[in-house]
Amino acid sequence: MLRTPFLAAALVILGGAGARAGELEVYKAPILVRAIGFTARYQNGRVMTSWRRYKRADFKSYRLVRSSTMRDPVFPENGELFSTADRSVTKYEDARVDDGIWYYRLCVITKGNHRWVSPAIEIVVDRTAGPEGVPAPQDFD
Repeated sequence: MLRTPFLAAALVILGGAGARAGELEVYKAPILVRAIGFTARYQNGRVMTSWRRYKRADFKSYRLVRSSTMRDPVFPENGELFSTADRSVTKYEDARVDDGIWYYRLCVITKGNHRWVSPAIEIVVDRTAGPEGVPAPQDFD
């Protein structure tokens, strides 16, 4: 999992969300912020995600990232599943989930292009496991 405690470098992306066509969008290195309170759980064939509302004036957008191959997905390197510039939106329901292992993470993007990221959450989807589903961490002592 991403454990970067400080800004290490900047990432340059062509034509990012805040850039006009042909301009470069520069994002700061991602910083892990547990206070985001991101949760994700598989329920009734969907992944339900939620997070705490970011209150600072520098808010630009939320970017929800999902990957089946990267344990530490981040925006924009791994694309985005969902994005919004509405700070009051604190939930998203992913109805397009296939069997397999999925990694979800919320990225809070600021006007200064800082990337505050939640810990990534692993979701295992196995519809053949029966009605009780695949064991989760709370199923163990």
